[in-house]
Amino acid sequence: MRRIGICSGVATLVLALGAGAWAEGGKQDKGEVVKEGKVLVVRGLEGGEPQITDEANQRWMIVGPLREEALSLDGHKLKVWATVSGQKKLTMRTLLVKRYEILDSGGRRPVVGLLQRDGPLALSLERKEGNLDVKGPRPLLVQLDKKVGCKVWLVGDLEGKTLKAFKFGSISCKKDKPAIKSKTEKERKR
Repeated sequence: MRRIGICSGVATLVLALGAGAWAEGGKQDKGEVVKEGKVLVVRGLEGGEPQITDEANQRWMIVGPLREEALSLDGHKLKVWATVSGQKKLTMRTLLVKRYEILDSGGRRPVVGLLQRDGPLALSLERKEGNLDVKGPRPLLVQLDKKVGCKVWLVGDLEGKTLKAFKFGSISCKKDKPAIKSKTEKERKR
């Protein structure tokens, strides 16, 4: 009789631990988790620290190669696929984000892609799902034209393969950051 009680208690504990991992929005394999939440950038010396507050109201610091992109998404709701890195930063648990989707930007779901120029103020958005022609008010197109080659998000009305944009933001832009050549040994000695 006592063995059944112990086995039952162990089974309950195992189920509770498993449910806890799923309640955090994650998969148990390989430490990979999926989280949804709003990004908040806490400004600091290094340009800021992007955080995400998930559906369980837990705050996580975003680290890794997509950290820079997260800095430009302050206030947006994201869905992230990440691993819990195990390290803490500013007393917060950290997520090493592998990919993300923007779920909300001011009440609308934006479209994300690489901005291309097809002609004077004729722009398109290159995406995995297929390219979109970008239309909009002339002042918006003039501003977008300066972001050709950049990864951007656009909010607007989708009509077939045309997005009539009225709002945008830049996520990352390699042309904004010129390559810095490292000095050779001879140049350092001069």
